[in-house]
Amino acid sequence: MTQNRRHKLWIRAFQAATDMTYMAAHRRQLSWPTLAEVMEEHRTLTDFGIGVFDSDRLTVGRRRAELAAARLRLRREEGLVLDWAQWLRDNVMPVKTRSANSYGVKHLIEDATGVYMPNGVFIAAALIVGYPFRYDEPNVLFGMSQRDLNRLR
Repeated sequence: MTQNRRHKLWIRAFQAATDMTYMAAHRRQLSWPTLAEVMEEHRTLTDFGIGVFDSDRLTVGRRRAELAAARLRLRREEGLVLDWAQWLRDNVMPVKTRSANSYGVKHLIEDATGVYMPNGVFIAAALIVGYPFRYDEPNVLFGMSQRDLNRLR
């Protein structure tokens, strides 16, 4: 049995948000995927967010080059991504409803902590933690507790 009450509450919230069994949710929280695994699963995840800035105006070749460069920049931020993943895990509970816009939440956290982070770093951290999500390119909508987010204001 889990001794840490907050950890157990988080697992229960994660279980409810993802429709997993308690044991599967517990295992998922014990072994997070790596940034490389998340980037492999989300092929357009970059330091900008999902895709590249102003991609409609770029040629196909230029878009591919920008995507590769932006993904490389995100890979170089792995330590920052993991730090923010832990911060999110400690401060924001998951919920089923995917309504928290990554760009808005990123700014909310920046204001609360005084530390800048790129949108893609925030998205990668939230995907590592396992929040329910839906693409809203270039951002992502996450299932994050509005009560916890309001507490950051």
